This record gives sequence, structure tokens and C-alpha cells, in this order.
Amino acid sequence: MSDIDAVAGMYNIIVSSERESAEYRVPVEEFVMKLENRDLPNEICVAGLEDVLTDNEELRNRLVSMMRQEMDYLNSQRPLPAIQFVVDGDLQGAGDSYEMDIDGEFYSLQPVFGRQIKKRDSGWLVAPLRV
Repeated sequence: MSDIDAVAGMYNIIVSSERESAEYRVPVEEFVMKLENRDLPNEICVAGLEDVLTDNEELRNRLVSMMRQEMDYLNSQRPLPAIQFVVDGDLQGAGDSYEMDIDGEFYSLQPVFGRQIKKRDSGWLVAPLRV
């Protein structure tokens, strides 16, 4: 595995200006298709989470549904995949969850990544594959 900021077997939410991301970068729509087709590389960086959180409810629902549906598949992969969601906004703690600042408004990450989001380091959150 390369020197990217990712814990294999977890969803990694990273701030682009603070962390190293995987070279292979795809938009959320393509990630959903790759997950559905079970065609993920060992390292993948997903861009466009901001749109999913702010105004694309249909894509958000498809993403979350596919993440839940393919959770066992992801957990059975060897090596476990390193999946990053790269964001441009700041990540902020909000009680027992986290939010992302997008253009001065805060959006919860919980609808996508569930309740078990943890801070790994500055600009880096992790969430289990079981969302």
C-alpha cells in the first residue's frame, strides 16, 4: 500500500488540503457503480461528497444503499480496500457526530457514514464499513 492517509477496511473522510489521497480518483456516481459491480481497486479516492450532502438526495440514497448492500463484500476482500472520501470543506465535531462546513453551512456526515464516525487525526475521520 502506498503512503496515502487511509485505514484499510474503513471509510476515510479526508480534507484534501491536509491529507494524502489515492491517485485513483472517481466521482461518487462512479464509486456507486464500481461498488455495485464489485470492481473496486485496493485504493480509491471518491470526490463529490459535498454534492451528496447538500442537494443530491437521490445520489445520497443510492450511495448509502449500495454501501450497506456491499458491506460484507468489502469486509471479505484481501487485502481490505482503502476507501477515501476527499472533501474541500472543514470537518467539525458536533456532539457525538461530525459535520462538514460547505460554504458556511454545516452538513452532518451521519446520513452517509452512520453514528460511529471517529477522528483519526486533523483533517481525517474514519467510519466502519457497517454504516
